[in-house]
Amino acid sequence: MWIDNAKRFIYSFQAFLPQTIWYNTDLVKPSEIRSFDDFLNPKWKGKIGFLDPRTRGGGDANWSYFWQVKGEEYLKNLTAQDLYLGRDQRLLGESLAKGGVAVVIGLSYYTYAPFLKAGLPIKPLPTLKEGTYGTTGSGNLAVIKAPAHPNSTKLFVNWLLSREGQEIVSRALGQATRRLDVDTRWLKESGTIPAKDAMSVNDFLQVENQSEEKIDKVREPALKAAHALLK
Repeated sequence: MWIDNAKRFIYSFQAFLPQTIWYNTDLVKPSEIRSFDDFLNPKWKGKIGFLDPRTRGGGDANWSYFWQVKGEEYLKNLTAQDLYLGRDQRLLGESLAKGGVAVVIGLSYYTYAPFLKAGLPIKPLPTLKEGTYGTTGSGNLAVIKAPAHPNSTKLFVNWLLSREGQEIVSRALGQATRRLDVDTRWLKESGTIPAKDAMSVNDFLQVENQSEEKIDKVREPALKAAHALLK
């Protein structure tokens, strides 16, 4: 759980849409995959890599979003495409870069950075018709009860959430702050779409996947389906 329902114990200072569906430009034209349904085209059988959704991460996040918007029957049909499942992100990224698979679902920019630097033919797919999930990434803050140095804790939290703190943290993590006075548009170059630059707060709340409610109602049932379908 990242965000508690009571909103008393965990404060989220980031909000963004990650680009976690990438393709090999030698094997795929972006126009060929514009909807989740296009992954079911027989052409892609055995050519789709997927970060194992039975472990926490981008694979789990995408799988649960598919479950939310398309349902379990869709996931059953997707698994029939002979997905190339993996838990080693480096190997999955390398498989895409070398053309072992045409598409990989679940990996973020930081995995692909060395392959992009080497000039290998990979790009993020433009956002598909069904959209994508929203995340708070590493931007969830909780303070341990009765800290040893309460004044230092307050000082750090106040700095962290300040404009200066959020500018530094956003650049260090490559993730987008919620502060409106911090420029985050540059993040699009690294596969991150800042929520504040792309949608309303209410729209983000519809697609976020890290609240206690979404964990209980979406991610846990989707994880159960993953264990049933991926044997």
